[in-house]
This record gives sequence, C-alpha cells and structure tokens, in this order.
Amino acid sequence: MAARQVSFIVTDCHYLLTVDIRACSAAWRTNNVCSAEAGSLPSNVRKNRYKDVVAYDQTRVILSLLQEEGHGDYINGNFIRGADGSQAYIATQGPLPHTLLDFWRLVWEFGVKVILMACRETENGRKKCERYWPQEKKPLQIGPFCITLTKEAALNADVILRTLAVSFQKSQEFRSVHQLQYMSWPDRGVPSNPDTVLTMIEEARRLHGPSPRPLCVHCSAGCGRTGVLCTIDYVRQLLLTQTIPASFSLCDLVLEMRTQRPSFVQTEEQYGFLHHTVAQMLHSALQRTSPLCQNLKENCAPLYDDALSLRTSPALPASPCPPGRVLRSSSMPATQSLAMADTYAVVHRRGTPATAREKSERPAVETPLYSQVAPRAQQPGAHPEQAQGARPSSCPADQSPTGPDAYEDVADRAQTGGLGFNLRIGRPKGPRNPPAEWTRL
Repeated sequence: MAARQVSFIVTDCHYLLTVDIRACSAAWRTNNVCSAEAGSLPSNVRKNRYKDVVAYDQTRVILSLLQEEGHGDYINGNFIRGADGSQAYIATQGPLPHTLLDFWRLVWEFGVKVILMACRETENGRKKCERYWPQEKKPLQIGPFCITLTKEAALNADVILRTLAVSFQKSQEFRSVHQLQYMSWPDRGVPSNPDTVLTMIEEARRLHGPSPRPLCVHCSAGCGRTGVLCTIDYVRQLLLTQTIPASFSLCDLVLEMRTQRPSFVQTEEQYGFLHHTVAQMLHSALQRTSPLCQNLKENCAPLYDDALSLRTSPALPASPCPPGRVLRSSSMPATQSLAMADTYAVVHRRGTPATAREKSERPAVETPLYSQVAPRAQQPGAHPEQAQGARPSSCPADQSPTGPDAYEDVADRAQTGGLGFNLRIGRPKGPRNPPAEWTRL
C-alpha cells in the first residue's frame, strides 16, 4: 500500500470538506439530481419520521411482499452500494409504530440476516425508534410475522447482540436474524472510542458470513450514524480485499454515498470521527502488510505469543543479585524444556594494569584471554546439582532458559562492569578460531 494512498489523512480539513459536502448536497436537491417524489406522495408522507429525510427515488427500497393485500411499496430506506458494487447495505430509518410491518416486510423480502442499530429507542426524552423485537421470550406478532427472542447478550460495554427467530404467516420456516444495537451513541454525536464500533462491525460481518444479502443499518433518521457505520464497513471491505485505489478520498466516498441516501454522515463531528476511525484502520493495515513491520513481528514473535511473558517472571530473584555474579538474560520467557546450548569458549576480563611489585609476586603464566570449556552436564566429575544448572551460592538460581542467546555466569568471582565480564559464548555455526580482536581487549 503506497504512502500516497493515506496522504489524505494529513491534508484533509474537516471543516472545509463538510462545507463542500453540504454545498454539493444542496446543489443536488436544487437541480433535482436526487429526487424524492415517491416519499413525498400524500399516502407516503406519514411514513417518513423526519420531513427533511425522504428516501431518494433512484435507490429507494421497493417492497413487493404483501402488496396484493393493499400494502404500499414505499419504505423510508435506500440501497447503498458496497465496495464490490453490489447492493451491500439497506440504510433505513428507525421504524414508526405504523411502519413496523413495512420494516419486517423489508427484512423478510430481502433476506436480511444482520441488523445494525445505532440508537436507543428513546434518547433525551424523545422517541427515536419503535421497538420491533420482543424483550422477553414471549413472541411478538406483527401482522403475519412472528418474532421470538432466542438469545440476548452484551458483546461489549456498548453493544448488545440479540438473536431473533422470525416466521412468516404461521409457516414452519424460521429464519435467524441477528441484531446488534449500539447503546451509547448520542444523536448527531460520536462514540467515545472507535474500537467498540469496529468490534460491532466485525461481529456483524462474522454473523453475516459470505451471504450476498444486504446488511440492514439504521439509527433514528437512517442517515448520520447509519452513514458512519456503512462508510467504515465499506473501507474495511476495501482493505480486506486489498482493492483500495491510489486516489482514494474519504470525502469523495461520502459524497458518492450521499447520492444514494440523503444526509449520509450528517455532522462535522461525525465526519471527524469517521476520518479518525478510517485512519486507524489504514494504519493497522499498513503495519500488517509492511515488509519491515512483518520482519519485526516475526523476529519478536516469541516475546508476544503470550502476553504474560511481558510480565516479570516469578522465577527471577526478588532482591538484587549480589555483586560479582552475572545473570542470564531475562528478555525471553521462562521455559524449562530448553537445555543449555553447547559452548566453546569463555572470555576472561583483563584486570587493571599491575604495579611492578605485583608483577614480581605473580606466577610466570597468566590466565589466558580465553579457554576451552564444555557445558556443565558434560564436564567430568560435575556435581549433579551443577549438571542441572544449580549454583552453590546464596543468590537464588535463575530459572530462565539457557538458549543460544542466553548468558550464564562461569565463576563466582566474575567481575562486573565494562565489557570483559566472564560470559559463555554460544557455539558458532561452523568451526573457526577465536577472533583476533580478542587479543586486544
């Protein structure tokens, strides 16, 4: 994904863009680019919750189920094209008391499996949506539809997931419809955290599966909060299919959706939230797809397989280790199944320059800079405890793994500080002599 694909994150100005969006929408209405004649008919006007939010004729949902019984074809809802060009969403208003039947006609006729609801039934003392599902196990009868609540659970602190069993005209056919209701999204406002919204959308897509049927998305008017949800899911589908174009513009996408449903993404604050959420999604996608980030993830995989490995291991000493002892590295999680790798040399630190008197008192042969050693378990006459890695010392034994990158002390008199403390060095991949630089330490 090229960097230019997310350049709009830096250059977009929320205020100017929302002004442009409003201006374009007003021009469309003035020039009759988006007409709303069907919803303005006297027989349909009362089916609109708000007089300024009427379904566009070009994309409106036309109901045919039960028309023969005298029910009209109008509902305040529009099809919204998805990332693949299909009718991926039905954006509709929250049902009114006298449009409950029309709502369930829509759900049944178009095979809706998942409903996303972005409002409460009542907000700030005003009715925002008529309840179209039963609150208890007792079935709810709406015309020829029988709706039963089979399961209700909290998806997270903000979202409730309900499973409904729906039948039509007392038939034996029952369809399962899932409803996800966001409980804390204020009207004309935004959620406090995009993560809960993304979780809601991801769960909706999991429940929806590969079905070609549309998602039904609604709030009270079916435009502001509904528009945010549809746009986030649209961008998410682009990222999942890796089809986001180099010229991608969030402003252009919102404008395109506004040609299909009036006032889609209604306020500047909602556009800012949408902008922030899309930027977060793009950032996450870049982290997953970037070769550099992928290499870092692979190299660090052992550290993050288990989040508990980031905590301090209880096997490490509770108090500081006494001076003169070097501990293994604690950067790797504790594991008892790894044996200490073979070692081939120990580096000895050069002491401070000796005086002439000290030189005369020292033996003629000095300790070599390095010496050949073997693992404790292979040393002749090793004590059983030492063979298992135990140390005869007052310092508690470190139980960290002794893998090829781990450190282990080799002498109780090991000197600390500087670069020359006694360490066992991991065996190289092939035989070689110690580096010449060692003689210059």
